[in-house]
This record gives sequence, C-alpha cells and structure tokens, in this order.
Amino acid sequence: MKDYDRLKLKSDIGKALRHVVLAVWCVTTVFPFLWVFLISFKKNSQIFTDPFGIPDPWVTANFPTVFRKLDIVSGLGNSLIYSLATVFLVCLLSSMTGFYLAKYAKRNLLYMYFILGMMIPAQAIAIPMFVKLRDAGLNNTRPGIILVYTVVELGFAIFVMTGFIKRSVPDELLEAAAIDGCSMTGMFFRVAFPLMKTGVATVGTFVFLHIWNEFFFGLILLTNAKLISLNLTTYKLRGQYSSDYGMLAAGIIILAVPALVIYAIFQEQVVKGLTAGAVKE
Repeated sequence: MKDYDRLKLKSDIGKALRHVVLAVWCVTTVFPFLWVFLISFKKNSQIFTDPFGIPDPWVTANFPTVFRKLDIVSGLGNSLIYSLATVFLVCLLSSMTGFYLAKYAKRNLLYMYFILGMMIPAQAIAIPMFVKLRDAGLNNTRPGIILVYTVVELGFAIFVMTGFIKRSVPDELLEAAAIDGCSMTGMFFRVAFPLMKTGVATVGTFVFLHIWNEFFFGLILLTNAKLISLNLTTYKLRGQYSSDYGMLAAGIIILAVPALVIYAIFQEQVVKGLTAGAVKE
C-alpha cells in the first residue's frame, strides 16, 4: 500500500508540474497579444505613464485614424493575393514533388537537394534574387514577389508533404490503380491527392501565415505603394523620430486578426497533419 501511495504521489506531483509549466507557457504566449490590444486603446501619454495598466479612458480613435491615414483596404487585398497565390502554387508543386519523391524516387539525392534549400537563410540570397528579378523584368511586380515567396516556401513544403505521403498514401492503392490502367497523373489527382487533404491543409496554413507575416522581401522588392502588403502598410505608422504607439498597436491588431482567424479555422487540420503517422500501427 505504501508503494501505491508513493507512486500516486509521484504521479500527482508530475501532473502538477506539467500544469504549472503549461500555465507559465500560456501566460507568456497570451500576454504580448493582450498588452498590444490594451495599448491600442491608449494615447502615448498613457502608455508612457502606465504601460501595463487598463486604459483610462479608452481611446477608440486609434483605429479610425489608422484607416484614415493608411490604405488598409489596398494593403489587405495585396496580402491576400500574395498569400493565397503562394499557398496555391506551393501546395500544388510540393504535393506533386512529394508524391514522386515518396513513391517513385529510387535515390534520395533530389530530396536532399530540396532539403538543403531550408538550410540557406533567405536573406543570403536576397541580392542575387533581386538581380535575377530585375533582369527578368519582374522586379516590383506581383508575379515577381509571388515567385520569390513560392521559391522560399517550397523546401519546407516538400519536406512536410514527402513525409506525409510516405505514411498516408498506401502503395496498394497505387498498384491497384496502375493495374486498372491509370496514368501517373491520374493516380496523383484521383487516388493520392484526396488522401493528402490533411497534409495540404497543414502546409497551406503554415505557408499562409509565413507569407502574411513576411516583411523582408516585400521591403526590398516592392517600392510601388499600390503593391505593398498590409505588413508594409502598417510599417508606415512608424515615424522617423517619434511614433504614436497607440496607433501603431492598432495597426498591429488589424494585421494580426486575419492570421489568427485562419489559424483558428484550420488548427484541427494542422494538428492532424503534423501527427499523422506518428504512431505505428
């Protein structure tokens, strides 16, 4: 009985420690969002005197001012175009490439080639990429920036999709389709792709969030005010010598809301995609 009590005590202590760690992690994750939300309803004077307090009074003028000063609608539209177009191209190309690598490639050299792309920082290829886009006449254009985003995200997407397809698409289904005379294209679209929906949703969600929050390439490749994303539009709120931090926080809230909504919608698919095949049957 003593051994049982000792084991139960250890188990209770372990559970309590896990809950403490999770609670601390939750607080450190939620606090920055809550803090930005609160200061978006403050003036600079309130932020400097009481940065972590409840707004008193609540200043609601920051959000209308942001919409009045910036072309939020244009920035939002550009961000959606860049994000959705990149998601479509990356999901299509990565699923096709992953299908070949997982089921037909006899050697891993091509797979390693794509994975090596993840090891090279995107900032290291910024200058040659800028030169190539300029020579091709794609600099400061929507197709050019979408092409850059697709190339940058493709390595990660292929890595995820190749592993997912290996675990989730049975070889027996492909063999049966081949016996019935189905071509490789038909096997991909009719047999394999319907089984990849969870993996595609996972890749699509991550790519959407990456491109929605992307700043570096947009800053150096887009100079036309009509083409800049919502991220760069919000950046204009930052002054050279001083800034209205309440208005800047309001811009950040406007920028963050669509990304949070997208992740909330697809979070279940993301979890399923990341855990698929984690346990052997």
